[in-house]
Amino acid sequence: MTRQLLADAAEHAGRAADAADGEVAERFAGVAGDLRAVADESRSGPDHGWMAKRINTIREAASDADDEVQGHADEAIESISEYREGVPGV
Repeated sequence: MTRQLLADAAEHAGRAADAADGEVAERFAGVAGDLRAVADESRSGPDHGWMAKRINTIREAASDADDEVQGHADEAIESISEYREGVPGV
């Protein structure tokens, strides 16, 4: 389990924000900021619930977005999901 996966997810969410407009862009930017913060922290990483909430936000924001935004959203979700595989619990 590596925090680089969370940094990668933040990068993809940021790219989705750049490619989106309005509220959708704001939602992606918020998730990107959250992911950057936990990727940089020295304490234990986020739990499953925290990550599931961000995945849900990404899915909701991408649901009506264009293909470019959806592609970045999918990559962000993939990185978060890969990170989750190494998190104990659930």
